[in-house]
Amino acid sequence: MDELLIGLFAIAGGMTRYGVDQLVVFNHVPVATFLINLLGSFLLVYLTNTLAQIEWFPEQLTLGLGTGFVGAFTTFSSYILEIMQLYQAQAYWLAIGYALLSLVGGMLGAYLGLRASRLDLRHLARRAVNK
Repeated sequence: MDELLIGLFAIAGGMTRYGVDQLVVFNHVPVATFLINLLGSFLLVYLTNTLAQIEWFPEQLTLGLGTGFVGAFTTFSSYILEIMQLYQAQAYWLAIGYALLSLVGGMLGAYLGLRASRLDLRHLARRAVNK
């Protein structure tokens, strides 16, 4: 059952990725993949940390959203391919900048996802106590 749920969410994640790729076009700079990977870094940490703490939220749905949707939405292979394409086009500084900015941005996105998750979980705990 987990595999089916992951597959269904992966279809949605892949389609969403394609949609963002079509909407965000900026010459030959891989802006779409950059934005997708930053958002994915935030989402994966936020979702897995937050949903795992909510007792009534199904574990299978967390798996589907994280592994399926976010996993298909973000792709490391596209990131590497675009770095190599910039390198082959002799845009060396752009390739290095894109690689480093993506790494730092991804770490920042993950950190912000963790912080947002902790804030939301505290808010949920306060609401549960006040009921």
